[in-house]
Amino acid sequence: MKNAFEATIAAKHVTVREVGLREGLQSDTKVLATADKVELFRGVVDAGCKEINAVSLVNPKRMPQMADAEEFLAAARDLRGDIVVSALVPNLRGLERALELRKEGLLDTALLVFMDSERGLAANGMTAGRAELLDQIALSTERAVDAGMNVSVFISLAFGSSLDGWVDPARVVRSAEDIQAIPGVAEIIVSDSVGHADPLQVHRMLSDLANVLPTDKRLALHLHDTRGAGLANVIGALNSPFEHLVFDAAFGGWGGDFPFIPEALGNLASEDLVEMLAGMGFDLGIDVDGLIGVARRYSQLSGRPIESEVPTCGPIRWKREHQAPASQLAGAR
Repeated sequence: MKNAFEATIAAKHVTVREVGLREGLQSDTKVLATADKVELFRGVVDAGCKEINAVSLVNPKRMPQMADAEEFLAAARDLRGDIVVSALVPNLRGLERALELRKEGLLDTALLVFMDSERGLAANGMTAGRAELLDQIALSTERAVDAGMNVSVFISLAFGSSLDGWVDPARVVRSAEDIQAIPGVAEIIVSDSVGHADPLQVHRMLSDLANVLPTDKRLALHLHDTRGAGLANVIGALNSPFEHLVFDAAFGGWGGDFPFIPEALGNLASEDLVEMLAGMGFDLGIDVDGLIGVARRYSQLSGRPIESEVPTCGPIRWKREHQAPASQLAGAR
């Protein structure tokens, strides 16, 4: 007999977007030299990552770790190849910088930010209310698309908040509907911004979203591992109706919404995620050993201990030799 979960997994397409160069680096007070960032970018590319969230276009006084965004992307130009490079674009000033980077051929995707939380917005230095923020996103999307960029929109604090507590899933669904209705938005990113989600909550949320969003269009999850539930939450998402899931992950497991919400440390670790998915039969084209190398190099540069698991215990190599690909799992016994 077919296993129902295996049959569901067999129908999935999975993408991993590497976010360590932005979210990992921004979560430390140490400011890396541009040349060191380029070295890490090269390592991520060599590991096979095809989508990289490389920078955040924020006020450099508020986040000096990202002050060299333009210089960094220019220095990494020759390493890009067909890599999709994205930037977090939190406001209209960031959009102007993104448009300039697009003109220079250095940026492909703008990641815009939506929150239905006044406290969350204030913590991130954003003052717009809900309606005004949706209007700003619509304007930014129009300008970005006109410039030839793709647009993704975060729905932040979707699974709970240390600032507001419980978040009504109906509010998240309503926000997804509103964002989906904006012409030009290519992707919605549902974010567990402070690591409050559990697998059942993720599954229920995505099941609710499947009632208002097309399930054959890619949906992204930005899952934090603050409390150790990151990989379990991936399983909750894989068991959802959506056919193409994108998971944000950071080499070494560093990252979070720090310093804006100090509790929100710990990203889903890229090497742990890729290792688990490889064991399940997904061929992502990403070399776990390469990711481990990047994590170790950043640890050397920053002095931060690695927060992921695979660099310590190593990959399970026999699974790559004996595991059937996910596309064949529906027929497994």
